[in-house]
Amino acid sequence: MNARANALLALAAVIALPLAANGDPLSLFQPTQIRAVSVTPADMKAVHALPPLEAFGTIRGTRVPGVDEVASADEAAQDAGFALRLPASVPASVGKDVHYQVTQRARTSFTFSQAKAAGWAREHKVALRPLPSGLNGATYTATVRPIALVTYGTLPKGRQSHRGPRHDVFLAIVQAPLPTVTSSGATLQALTDWFGSQPGIPPRLLAQIKALGDPAQTLPIPVRFNEQTASKIDVDGAQGLAIGDETGIGSAIVWTKNGRLFAVAGTLPQSTILALANNLK
Repeated sequence: MNARANALLALAAVIALPLAANGDPLSLFQPTQIRAVSVTPADMKAVHALPPLEAFGTIRGTRVPGVDEVASADEAAQDAGFALRLPASVPASVGKDVHYQVTQRARTSFTFSQAKAAGWAREHKVALRPLPSGLNGATYTATVRPIALVTYGTLPKGRQSHRGPRHDVFLAIVQAPLPTVTSSGATLQALTDWFGSQPGIPPRLLAQIKALGDPAQTLPIPVRFNEQTASKIDVDGAQGLAIGDETGIGSAIVWTKNGRLFAVAGTLPQSTILALANNLK
């Protein structure tokens, strides 16, 4: 898989993974706000050390959605099933190299198993918290419709130094309908509360997630505050989240509008990224 496809899957993950911790039963995941969640290297290490989801149940369906590259914005719109919003022009510095990619529709379910969870706990000598009513056998299903990505310029190679000018200027525009999440049995909130009470979850990170409020209305975006800045911002007639600064090392604007999620990101100053986001047609 090429670097651009990997970039699209990473951006798709930013959109889709929060569903593992958000939503109400039999309802549309419809966030009205986007909030930053501060994560540290220690948080990331702790999360990566947690057991796989398969230790507690069965996953069925799509693990990693396929990615199709097409020749034009019209073809991308046809594959995605919605009209793409793109800027009338982009900075000359990103060049004329344009790529259009669309992920395939993905549907993934997870069914919780008390027997599997208990077996994992015995094997690893861990005392799990009691299960809430209805959790055993409950199934949670996320459906992610196609995600469109349009990229301009040269994909960055490796980590960029904070000093000196960039030679690889890159711009990405992501848009997708908001996913849907349904559950049978215990609510998804009950599942996430149970997981959050288990050993190994960083308390500081858990406190931030709980402070977000109604999980069906909020899309959390993890931000490494030791390397990035994040702030609320008005964009495209909505409130979004701005990540980055004026250095040109990397900036992103993320927001939701009319049932769709948008992100404009690249190796450009934040003011330039915001201007592009405000001028999608």
